[in-house]
Amino acid sequence: MVPVMALWGSVSEVCAQAKKTAAKPAGVSKTVKTKYGALAIDRANGFYYGYSFDQATLEEAEKRAVDECVKKGGSCSIVLSYSGTGCAAYRTINGNVGTAFGWGLAKTQAAADAIATKECLKRSGGLNPTNFVYSCNAAQTAVLKEIYNASPEISAPVTIGAQVWTTTNLNVSTFRNGQEIFYAATQKDWQKASEEAIPAYCYLNFDSKNDKKYGKLYNYFAVADRRGLAPAGWHVPSRAEYLKVIATLGGEKVAGLKMRGTTGWDVKDPYKFAIGNGDNSSGLNMLTSGSAGGDEYGGGKSFLYGVWLHQWWTSTPANDNPRFAFHFDFNKYSEPRVTDYSKTTGCAVRLVKD
Repeated sequence: MVPVMALWGSVSEVCAQAKKTAAKPAGVSKTVKTKYGALAIDRANGFYYGYSFDQATLEEAEKRAVDECVKKGGSCSIVLSYSGTGCAAYRTINGNVGTAFGWGLAKTQAAADAIATKECLKRSGGLNPTNFVYSCNAAQTAVLKEIYNASPEISAPVTIGAQVWTTTNLNVSTFRNGQEIFYAATQKDWQKASEEAIPAYCYLNFDSKNDKKYGKLYNYFAVADRRGLAPAGWHVPSRAEYLKVIATLGGEKVAGLKMRGTTGWDVKDPYKFAIGNGDNSSGLNMLTSGSAGGDEYGGGKSFLYGVWLHQWWTSTPANDNPRFAFHFDFNKYSEPRVTDYSKTTGCAVRLVKD
């Protein structure tokens, strides 16, 4: 794979220059054709991207951007589309998979870059973005119009005491070095990963449509892999870091209400317990996201827990049992806790800034 810096070049490199339109003779009317542009990225890591500009239709602009992104190796979707005279800019922290990113749209390249930089800084914890690319539609009289912008869908981290936490579950399909994580698309795939200790992920109910809201479920083998599950600058929190955030939020008797999101927690599990919605005053917005069981508790068969279950991995293995590691969840009294569980389980993952 070619490093991103090699693809993008320096900050001063121009990826798409505005085209000059030749002047028409006096008395000849100008025909204005609206042009379209789009940006597509792999939202799970920000490493793969694709641009388009000066396209005749919105459909052509979006297809061209996605196709370019996919050719680079990404699982790509549109995050920005526009029409009229203007420029789109894209920024990331560096050329590593999983780093913070942002984009912007404005009448000029400089103004678009200022927006992209600001958006990137929201998600980087203050680290300045270095990678930069932009494109512009040709000069025309059509007014710049933003058609779609996914920036509000990308959550910024939250500071709790001395810690900086992500506010959504991890949703990457590659390790930090860009190598693919095994995708368990079926229960049979998950069982294979459980039996052979393969680093793997799956989706809630094995339905990829759940990834935008809930992220992915990873087994502990993926968490502990030396290639790094977390993007550069972040790590999977340890048992001690989860205990620290609970203490910072006032202890187990009150922290749970502050950590949980405001919806979804009133769904009862098969044992008739409903944890109860939180007030999300911490900003963590923890949601019930289900779980995938492995062979440890499945009698040799993999299985799924519904969306009512809520588990997040820590990076800490259990000292007394090599098959177990610690995870975070809430008990039947709605209190946060850190307990040990089978490494073959599929749990959600949150991150803490290094």
